[in-house]
Amino acid sequence: MIFKVYLTIIILGNSFFMESLIVLIVVLILGYISTHFIFNKIQSKYYVPSGIEYIFLGILISPAFSRWFKDFFGYNYPTLISPEMITQLIPGIAAAIGFIGFIYGLNFNFKNISSSEPEHWRLALFEIFFSFLIIGGISFFALNYLWGNENNLNDIIAAAFALSVIGAFSSNFIVSSLITRNKVSGRVGESLVKSSLINSNLNIFLYGLLFSIIHIGANSSYDISAIEWIVISIVLAFLIGFLFFIFIGRETDEKKLFVAILGIVIFTSGIAYFLNFSPLYMNFILGMMLANFSKIASKIKESLERLFQPMSILVVVMAGFIWVPPSLVIFIAVSLTFILLRFITKSTAGSVAYHSAYSREKLSPGIGKGLMSLDIVTCAMIIDYVNVYNNEFTPIVVSAVLTSIILFNVIGYSMAKNLLVDVGEITGESK
Repeated sequence: MIFKVYLTIIILGNSFFMESLIVLIVVLILGYISTHFIFNKIQSKYYVPSGIEYIFLGILISPAFSRWFKDFFGYNYPTLISPEMITQLIPGIAAAIGFIGFIYGLNFNFKNISSSEPEHWRLALFEIFFSFLIIGGISFFALNYLWGNENNLNDIIAAAFALSVIGAFSSNFIVSSLITRNKVSGRVGESLVKSSLINSNLNIFLYGLLFSIIHIGANSSYDISAIEWIVISIVLAFLIGFLFFIFIGRETDEKKLFVAILGIVIFTSGIAYFLNFSPLYMNFILGMMLANFSKIASKIKESLERLFQPMSILVVVMAGFIWVPPSLVIFIAVSLTFILLRFITKSTAGSVAYHSAYSREKLSPGIGKGLMSLDIVTCAMIIDYVNVYNNEFTPIVVSAVLTSIILFNVIGYSMAKNLLVDVGEITGESK
């Protein structure tokens, strides 16, 4: 049925749209193949593939890398995707981002979150607090000192806010994979899982608030405050969820549910894209609403699992595609600085959470080192940022974040494992 829809669109579309759509389908097919034949088979003692590897594919097919390759080596190779194609693909990419946000929202179940202990919340909140204090504070003052003027203050705030939220993010997927593979049942391992789940959900919500606090493209004839934009974005998501309950709330057929959810995610992503909100954020709220108030939330999640990895890989490839680094000196400086600040932030948050905890046996002085990994959702965040805040600071933000994603995705699993070896919850192995 899905392929029939694709075929109809291709026949009716013009030639340029056909080319873009074919590229999108090819990327999705590659994502599907990699999910079943590569992702589940390539496992390592020190690393778990999460899909972040596809950033390099996005870089290789981007015009920016082609230009750099030509300037550096004097050889010009043809690019597979042009910027014009990406313009045509933006609505589809927004839908893919919304799909990821919806899945994350379905995982935000109040019953599971309420079972978390104060130490788990303490650790997650300290990560966010110190990230805004250290990464956000230094980013704001550095950008303002070097390039600030009276016209770009909002751009600087948006850049510092985005770096703060992404810097605070911890991958629940990497931590959960480590715990499952090594059959960890200790308290520190449990704290890593629970705090990273809280952390990832809170950071998605906080990130979405950025697009309301500094709203771009508002009609100048309407004076709408940041608080009002926040309320509008949340109310819209809840209203769409309410309509879903009315029309599909009692549906049990998996195929019909799949089509309905796909439609509602695309619809929500379209509204978010049109209003310059984050599709990730609005669909996260929608998924969270269904997870906590719908009796068929588990069936909804099951019906969508088959598309999660292909959609995620599409988003990761696009994150690499839009990466246009600044000058070499600035690129190296901002990348190394962000990586260092994030390491300091995580280490400080873990240490402060441990020393201020009532039940210290549930934490460890170095527990922050177990929360270094970043996730695919941070690629979605950076695409959202570029779609709305495309300004002089965009190359800096994208370079800092994507470099950090690659590095911490490679070493984060090993760091978390070493932590659990140190505290004795993984035995029989040395670091």
